[in-house]
Amino acid sequence: GGKARALLRAVDGVSFEIPRGETLGLVGESGCGKSTVARLIVGLHAPSRGTIEYDGVALAGPGADSVPAGRRRQARRSMQMIFQDPYASLNPRWRVSDIVAEPILAQDARPPGAAIGERVRGLLAQVGLAAADGAKYPHQFSGGQRQRISIARALATEPAFIVCDEPTSALDVSVQAQVLNLMRDLQRRLGLTYLFISHNLAVVHHIADR
Repeated sequence: GGKARALLRAVDGVSFEIPRGETLGLVGESGCGKSTVARLIVGLHAPSRGTIEYDGVALAGPGADSVPAGRRRQARRSMQMIFQDPYASLNPRWRVSDIVAEPILAQDARPPGAAIGERVRGLLAQVGLAAADGAKYPHQFSGGQRQRISIARALATEPAFIVCDEPTSALDVSVQAQVLNLMRDLQRRLGLTYLFISHNLAVVHHIADR
């Protein structure tokens, strides 16, 4: 439109720490940069400035270049993300079993097919789905069930830290409560740490420690 090019600072002056086993709620209006913070943490975006450190390992910023690549990769494996729209984040042409198995296959170690199948069935059971659901496609599930598939996929690499980018905002209120209770139960059983991003204060009050 003939206007001069403007520099946008999408995330500026953000600093926080999350102790192991805690859920930190990151709250803000739509468009304020919450999802950008999430993507920076898990490595989908690279920060232009600042430092990102996980479990004593510098992932971005000063000192990151001196960390061995294998150690950074190991730290990244311990982090996963659950996205806002469960349908958009699932490949519609893949069966659920392939979607959940993808993170396992992306690791260096390739377990035998039987072990992967057993692991996928166990992950589906953990999130309240049946083993037979692995043969279906994402469009055959409701929104809440699709988000359960996303959670199962996030758990596939046995992470310690999960970034949850408004994981219930696209769901009905009654389904939101079911998914939130599932996430809290998984946190207690697996010792997970969450960064929970939302603009819904009631949801944050329900799940966040801080």
